[in-house]
Amino acid sequence: MISHMVPNTGSTARDFCMLERNILSHFKLALLLSLMSSSLLLHARLVPGEQDSGSGGVPLASVEFAAAMIAILAGIWEYYSGYADLRQARAFLAAAKPHMIMMSLVAGVVFGTCIVLLVQER
Repeated sequence: MISHMVPNTGSTARDFCMLERNILSHFKLALLLSLMSSSLLLHARLVPGEQDSGSGGVPLASVEFAAAMIAILAGIWEYYSGYADLRQARAFLAAAKPHMIMMSLVAGVVFGTCIVLLVQER
């Protein structure tokens, strides 16, 4: 069996902890987006008040859930590409383009959802 041990020289341990923190942050974002999706489906409101019938419902919740899945895939992509770079002792501080594209899409979904929900409140 081949060992995948990486010698702890320089900032190796810190870099590995950074990779773990990043993937956990992606999972946290995905959980929040799926919670938003569920609340849109259930018409849950933080402040009780008059319930409006046209809340976006299924289409907006589907987009939120898709963004959650994209966030998970982006986190896994970044973790495994960073771990491969760490094992081969290559610099990996520059973000990979697929990860940046996926996270830009997720950020666009979050921004668009904010706009849709603000418009629906009026």
